[in-house]
Amino acid sequence: MKKFLIHWCLIISYFSIYPNLLFAQSEDTVDRITEDSAVIIMYHRFGERSFPNTNVTLDQIDKHLAELSKDIYNIVPLRTITEALKNGRELPSRTIAITIDDGYLSVYQHAWPRFKAANIPFTLFISTASVNDQNERSMTWDQIRELASDPLVDIGHHGHTHAHMTQMSSADALADIELADKIFNRELGYVPDIFAYPYGEYSNELTAVLAPKNYHAAYGQYSSAASSTRDIKTLPRFAFNKNYADLDRFKLIINSKALPIKDILPRGPNLENNPPAVGFTVSEDINGLGAIGCFPSHMSEAAKVIRVGDNRIEIRFDQPFPNGRHRLNCTMPGPDNRWYWFGMPFFNLGD
Repeated sequence: MKKFLIHWCLIISYFSIYPNLLFAQSEDTVDRITEDSAVIIMYHRFGERSFPNTNVTLDQIDKHLAELSKDIYNIVPLRTITEALKNGRELPSRTIAITIDDGYLSVYQHAWPRFKAANIPFTLFISTASVNDQNERSMTWDQIRELASDPLVDIGHHGHTHAHMTQMSSADALADIELADKIFNRELGYVPDIFAYPYGEYSNELTAVLAPKNYHAAYGQYSSAASSTRDIKTLPRFAFNKNYADLDRFKLIINSKALPIKDILPRGPNLENNPPAVGFTVSEDINGLGAIGCFPSHMSEAAKVIRVGDNRIEIRFDQPFPNGRHRLNCTMPGPDNRWYWFGMPFFNLGD
């Protein structure tokens, strides 16, 4: 947590070089430009003080919804974004979708009434085991069916046991998913066709396991704006909890945009080399690459950024990732008082 706080302070201090770029355009104008970019955000719990790492306060979610209700944002169902990304179709600027993971009771008690009052859609990813086991902090199937009947709510697949699937055999991971399939069919009458990886953990092997399921899209949990250049089976989502849900950070994130890139290395999040050699090529249309900053989450300083030619970015740092889930965030000022934000996850989870 301390390292993450240092990392976030570094980003904010970097932004302070450009004080007029912190937030988006004035609230009384609507930017109708289209772009290959969208922001997907995620929550877990609401008003559950005992779980600060996955909880946002009710005051925080009220402020978030008030901001999202402003006309400068284009709030859409998650499928609207993934359909556009899959088909190479641009979206209105500041297009945003909301997701909630795990199906905690506080979603039913606190979040759903607020989202409904604001007329804001969201996707709810359910892990079936905690519901089946009648965990006191989870919703019941009756409550989930009630949410599923709301046109603003889409139900997504989150596996059965909320397991660390990258540490399971392919057969065990598939069995976990297929057990959830049977429960969804029994309780809802269908199997959700969108998937969120438990803990945001995925690997090339796990995405191969999921391929025969033919999911519409699948989602991780790492900070980055989404675009059609990203794998539709590992799309990013910005996560919020009590410590990182203040309104300034929230506005910074929902006004971010995807950095148009290609030829990303390494091709997967599991560490074959630690530290990894990271690189990507930025579109020739993008200027100002000298202002890009890249921040590994486990370090208290920025990584070294090397320009190769005009548009190739290579990122190097000497400190290996320790055990756990990590990320690399690259940001730079862009047009319209917004920030480009590109991120990658890295997992050092052991055997």
